Amino acid sequence: MSDDKQKLKKVIKEGGKRGVEIEGAATMGGLEFFCTKVDEPEGDVALLLKSVEAMNEPCDDAEEERKGGAGDIGKMIFSTNDDRVAIVAHVPESKKDKVDAKEWLQYVVEKYEGKVLSGDNLLASGEIPGNPDKGIFTLKVRDEALTHGIEFLRSKGCFPEASNDSDDDDVVFGDDFDFESAA
Repeated sequence: MSDDKQKLKKVIKEGGKRGVEIEGAATMGGLEFFCTKVDEPEGDVALLLKSVEAMNEPCDDAEEERKGGAGDIGKMIFSTNDDRVAIVAHVPESKKDKVDAKEWLQYVVEKYEGKVLSGDNLLASGEIPGNPDKGIFTLKVRDEALTHGIEFLRSKGCFPEASNDSDDDDVVFGDDFDFESAA
């Protein structure tokens, strides 16, 4: 198998697994949109698009290992190498009235002199160049940009606000809890 085919296989495998994780987290947390990173595309926008395709594949419950399943969840996915942060924004058809993928991506990349490479309201790709001489390191930019992606979603009412409430007073039922004393 050629290096390119082997790399693509790794990208698709990671994307499929991440799709399951996104779908699970969205279901558990009631999220419609999600921002996260993947490693295998290594900052390559074309490979990152393949990764997002794998995330969006319908889940086949008959398969031994689930993959995909995140097609109904809007997502912004980041991948880096030393030279750039690659970003893909995907918005499912059912959520296009809430968020525009290209507008979402533009909001993030413009903060770093990045650019939208292609896209429309449902799928957009872009990149942010790194420049170590100016103190612009891709790993740091990726983490900040991910936060800006969430910030955009919050501005649209599509991502919950961070809670500052202290849950210290709430009872947490765990292995060491004495149920008989609480009754």
